[in-house]
Amino acid sequence: MTIAGLVRDAGKTSRFITDVYHHWGKDAGNFWTPFGGFELVRGQERDNFITDADVDLDHPTLGFPRHNIPEHSHFRNAQFLRRGEEDWFAAQVFRRAARWVQHNASHRDFFLMIDAFDPHEPWDPRRHYVDLYDDAPGVREIPFPIGGPVEGQFTPEKLRRTQALYAAEVSLVDRWFGYFIEQVELMGLLENTLVILTSDHGTHNGDHGRIGKNYILYDEIAHIPLIIRHPRFGHGARARQIVQAVDYFPTLAEVIGVESPAGLHGHSLMPVLQDPAAAPWPREIAFYGEFRQALYLANPDWTYVQGVSPDNPPLYSYTHIMPKGSSGWGAFDGVRRRVNANTGGHERAASRLYDKREDPGETVNLFRERLEKVREFQEALSGILSRIGAPGELFDRFGLVSRARMSE
Repeated sequence: MTIAGLVRDAGKTSRFITDVYHHWGKDAGNFWTPFGGFELVRGQERDNFITDADVDLDHPTLGFPRHNIPEHSHFRNAQFLRRGEEDWFAAQVFRRAARWVQHNASHRDFFLMIDAFDPHEPWDPRRHYVDLYDDAPGVREIPFPIGGPVEGQFTPEKLRRTQALYAAEVSLVDRWFGYFIEQVELMGLLENTLVILTSDHGTHNGDHGRIGKNYILYDEIAHIPLIIRHPRFGHGARARQIVQAVDYFPTLAEVIGVESPAGLHGHSLMPVLQDPAAAPWPREIAFYGEFRQALYLANPDWTYVQGVSPDNPPLYSYTHIMPKGSSGWGAFDGVRRRVNANTGGHERAASRLYDKREDPGETVNLFRERLEKVREFQEALSGILSRIGAPGELFDRFGLVSRARMSE
């Protein structure tokens, strides 16, 4: 069940506009099908869109040397499509969204989902955006840096330029998101429309000596932005409740006026929007993780990481969609399927504890020094897994004791 499915079943209008071509991939689970309408802006990242042999990847308006392009599909598509800034992918997405709103504002209710790939890599904004942050001459640019350590890949000048490329990409997206919001405001829709702006993850851009997202889920990866603009409530307020992406579903269901299905792990944010100080909030800590790797608990003061047991117990999938990164299927018993449990020996499968009051950058691992705090978080983690009905083998995989076993 999806929000788009609830909107459809309630007889309301919905639209999905995106340039994230993964939504149309074989492992996307037909995410777009419940929407009343959908459109894909072609050309991002590895989208095999343009094949023309006469596209000049060294064209000066693109400005990136051929040997510096790990994503040839993206740059071939971009060189073919771009003539003015309105042809950049973020501009296309938000211009199409603005046009859709202009032609659909008369619907009594509508749900519009916009998924913009940018500011994801490749970071290839127009030059004047880059010059806002770094205009040093003669620096080799890496618009799609390979994820990994900064050391050995970047000189200080290259890192500064890479950070500038990212900042410039954010500025490009901000400019065109602003264009979309201006159109919404001009049509008077901000008076009766809820707008939610968020992201899926952050990125290392020199933080912890890394580039890219595939590493430990430090705050720069996991602590994502969330801005909600309600027509009447919360203007200018910054709520302190700990919320997570699972809260969007019940929030939207309440706003749309449809009943949430049973068994959701999230909570509607409407009470928080109406009065952040008065609303009791059922979540005291964030709970998240990465498939095959560690589990995380975090609040403003601490981050706790529960690593995988050293013997790497079995791992199972409870979906018909193969989790990304899983090589091969095992036996399927009608409910679950055994998948590749190998952590790859990655650091992100190890246990950690950070005191963010003293160490906001999460640089000092206190896992062995603060055993009483570790036990406190392990008990909290066992409680959360028990409350959400996590399968028993997950407790074994992380060396935890379930509440049921604790009571025996």
